[in-house]
Amino acid sequence: MADVFAGRFELLDPIGVGGAGTVWRAWDRRQERLCAAKVLRQRDAGALLRFVREQGRRLDHPNVLTPYGWAADDDMALLAMDLVGGGSVANLVADFGPLPPRLVAELLSQLLGALDQIHTAGVLHRDVKPANLLLEATGTARPILRLTDFGIAIALGEPRLTVHGTVVGTPGYLAPEAFKGAAPSPKQDLYAAGVTAWQLLTGAEPPERGDLPAPPDTTAPIWSLVADLTQTDPAARPKSARAALAALAPTLAEPLEVPARTPDGEVIEVFDHLPPLPDDSPYAPPRPTLTLDDAAPRGPEDGVRTDEQQGDAAGRDPRGRRRTAVVVAVLALVPVVGGGIAALLADLGPFGDPPPSKTSTSPNGTVGPTTTGPTTSASNSATPVTRSADPAIRVGQPCGWQLAGAVETAADGTRVECRQQGASYVWTKVS
Repeated sequence: MADVFAGRFELLDPIGVGGAGTVWRAWDRRQERLCAAKVLRQRDAGALLRFVREQGRRLDHPNVLTPYGWAADDDMALLAMDLVGGGSVANLVADFGPLPPRLVAELLSQLLGALDQIHTAGVLHRDVKPANLLLEATGTARPILRLTDFGIAIALGEPRLTVHGTVVGTPGYLAPEAFKGAAPSPKQDLYAAGVTAWQLLTGAEPPERGDLPAPPDTTAPIWSLVADLTQTDPAARPKSARAALAALAPTLAEPLEVPARTPDGEVIEVFDHLPPLPDDSPYAPPRPTLTLDDAAPRGPEDGVRTDEQQGDAAGRDPRGRRRTAVVVAVLALVPVVGGGIAALLADLGPFGDPPPSKTSTSPNGTVGPTTTGPTTSASNSATPVTRSADPAIRVGQPCGWQLAGAVETAADGTRVECRQQGASYVWTKVS
């Protein structure tokens, strides 16, 4: 039976684990909905609870993710947020590389809309970056972005509590004037939004300090706005998020290709990163029942393109690695926790100890769900299959969360496995 917090929130399963604590998937009995619940000590939560009470309603926006409620029980407090399962924009770039300009414009417009809302409410975010932009699991449809992590947000004009000379934020996304001791301002959030757009367009990590490297191709109209947002002189940046959004209007007037595709033709999809609920959970949706008709092979006569046709249309091997991994994961019902869920761990500030739970604890003290891979029969596992070398795979190259656990042969003949490293997945040499 799940632990119940303050008689309202049933803590079902941990969906994100980090050094600071755990975010739980929970059932809100009052609103009869699933939510993401962060539990922390009240002595750590006082300022955050005041922020929720004072700013929560003023920050209500479809692209802003802040707690919608809270509860306290003994010396613990819980913050309840919408459950967002599509990972983060950082995951999207790690999975697919540079994104097409029109898709970047769509994501940037939603981010600027969120910034316009919080700046109008007199709040500065101060930590805008891809990892703090969560995505709804919309599949291949239009993406929906949610700005989260208000852990270091402050109100305009609020006294600065940090030690003089301390810079608050994430290196690489900090505006140059922040290093010079300038007071926080909305234009520093705009600078970080520009760096984020640069990262989505290039697929590269920004340098911790200094000018952004010039991309090889800046012909897309969105690059003009990115250049304005990342000006070293804050006076040269757009006056506000609303002004930046207006400058983006001509690009947004162009139709958004759905589904969007990478330069090599691969469909970009925002997958659901949340593991399925346990079968015995009363809140788990019924799993579909496969019939013989569902399992029957399909071909052109059924109006479905074959693997060979799909591979030819994309200009690549029909055994495309990401497609294969997704099919295996779906059929095996493998619960995969995406790195984007970890972004919730930082949302709204420090953690206290996680609440008592009935989950198992690993030797290093972390708590979390067990991730399992697809099972194989004895006959299949007895003889491992050795794949031919793939010229597109190299040690250290990003592989995407969909391929977690997959073993391939790299271009140089090295056997590699897709493993998680931080918030990304890379091909790692298998010893």
